[in-house]
Amino acid sequence: MNLDVSANVLTGNLELARKQIELAKESNLLEAIQIDIVDGIFADNHTFTPQDLIDIDFGDLQIDFHLMTEEPMDYVWELEEYCKELPIRSVFGQIEKMSYQSAFLEEVKKQDWKAGLALDLYTPIEAIDVDSWDWMDAVLLLGVEAGASGQAQNVFLFEKIKAAREKILKGEPMRIFVDGGVNKNNVAKLQANGVDSVTVNSAFNNADDYKKAVEEFLSHVK
Repeated sequence: MNLDVSANVLTGNLELARKQIELAKESNLLEAIQIDIVDGIFADNHTFTPQDLIDIDFGDLQIDFHLMTEEPMDYVWELEEYCKELPIRSVFGQIEKMSYQSAFLEEVKKQDWKAGLALDLYTPIEAIDVDSWDWMDAVLLLGVEAGASGQAQNVFLFEKIKAAREKILKGEPMRIFVDGGVNKNNVAKLQANGVDSVTVNSAFNNADDYKKAVEEFLSHVK
């Protein structure tokens, strides 16, 4: 299985987040959990901040932070100051309200974290600065409009995946992540179109049996 699968946490309820993290940890089937940080400006909803997570035991899980905020760099500094003990694997920042893409990526990589840029559903690949491609480890494409979980995946996503693949030079270690609307019915298509990593929210978090839902999802991965 070459596809990387993570569980997703998108909530302003810290206790619910703790529960979802614990379920992902106890499943023993996932290597990472993606935590979405939303500031109420980039999208209407509002979550907790990375600092709120410092006393949570993540076990063997690694964390991918997805910063859906105005000036994601501010949250990178928060991660640097307060969150050195968190098992951070990568940090993605939405580009729509980001002033300096290369500076964001460089700052993330200084911490030995994987660095990536994230694009909302209708933000074109061309919005990524030319210089940023040299810094990125991955690009995160939203399959729904930013903000809320439970939305159906938009078919426009596949045009974005194709455009991203055309931008990636052959042999470069650039990965394509997809966030939003991912479920067992579309994961094989995502994988066939060249997606390297997906994060799953509702299909796991709304299931009656979390571990069984993860097992069933993974059974659809080639």
